[in-house]
Amino acid sequence: MKHFFCIIFLLTMVVALGVSQDLATYTYLYNGAETVSDRLSILEQVEKANLSDSEEFFANALNRLILEYPNPQITQERVAADSTARFLAGVLGDKKYTAAGGNLWKTVEIFSNPLVKADAMIALGKAEAVTYFPHVLQTLQDLNVQPIPDREGGERIAYGAILALENYRDLPDELWKQAAIAVYLASAGWYSDRVQKQAEASLAVIAKDPSEPYISIIRNSSYSYENKYKALQKIDSTQASPAVKADVAMAALVEGWRLPTSDRRFRAVLTNIRKQAIGMINHYHTEDAAVYSLLERSYRQGTDTEEKYDAVAALASLGTDEAVRLLSSFLMVLNGKFQSNSLTYEDQQMTRALIAAIGDAGNPQGRSAINVVLTLKWTDAIKRLANEALTRLQ
Repeated sequence: MKHFFCIIFLLTMVVALGVSQDLATYTYLYNGAETVSDRLSILEQVEKANLSDSEEFFANALNRLILEYPNPQITQERVAADSTARFLAGVLGDKKYTAAGGNLWKTVEIFSNPLVKADAMIALGKAEAVTYFPHVLQTLQDLNVQPIPDREGGERIAYGAILALENYRDLPDELWKQAAIAVYLASAGWYSDRVQKQAEASLAVIAKDPSEPYISIIRNSSYSYENKYKALQKIDSTQASPAVKADVAMAALVEGWRLPTSDRRFRAVLTNIRKQAIGMINHYHTEDAAVYSLLERSYRQGTDTEEKYDAVAALASLGTDEAVRLLSSFLMVLNGKFQSNSLTYEDQQMTRALIAAIGDAGNPQGRSAINVVLTLKWTDAIKRLANEALTRLQ
């Protein structure tokens, strides 16, 4: 302790007397300090002195700390070691000292304090230590899967990893895509509101194409049905363009019919994916010709009535010749069932929906099917609907 006060006295005199505050002086004092706490005080003085070319001094200090870290047995010294590690990570990150990347990652590995791990990863991002980008990314990916026993600590580490990924700048597009996916999954994951909101904010910086992480999740078979559904809902709530949202919806509708499952719960999620996608197509439209076969499948094979009605509404919204051809073909089938006296109550309700949809489409191609309704002995109520639709097709 006496030695420590001597060091502090010397530092004070250096400042008070205006003595040249070169790194050699501080290095001498630093090397003579006996405890982690003493050395932290000196590091703080060096940082306040704002000396040029001090990066290597701080990097060497971190290296020494790492080498000595397993030794402190006194709680006070371990606390000082954690504080020193966080201080050095902050300084080296702010100075963008890439050469310290190896020791910053060692800090993540050997220190048990989640705040130290978080600060060291943030520093890796600021320092553009690209070599360790995959390590930071994997850390977040692992945490996204499930909470660690120390839930609060896990959130702190995830928070640091998210900020670290945001701080990286010059990366290949493929790495940006991977980062965007991991950060999006964090925003929709098990974390508290604080971490989720930071992930949302960071995603806006990381995702150069706002649709990219969502399309990747929807198309990649390694992600769960629930993740795909959440990604689809998320893109619909963003400021992405209508064209982008329509593209994502199409990708989701394709997946909604492609993915097989015998599990009732998963089937329900796939149905919700299709309905969400169809609703988005209804709203944003698409020129992708594949939409017609997909909507026809939802009408004919949809697992609940709502999906069928959604498909009809989307076709009416598209209003193209092909969309109206499909609507007309659906209506003609019901006309045939009416003639054969095999119409159910559900068929009658769908007949009403189809007549209205053809009218809403406003495409004259739908007149033929509507005229057939008028020639048959449908109820007066349905014939009134048919006449109203016909007036919109003139």
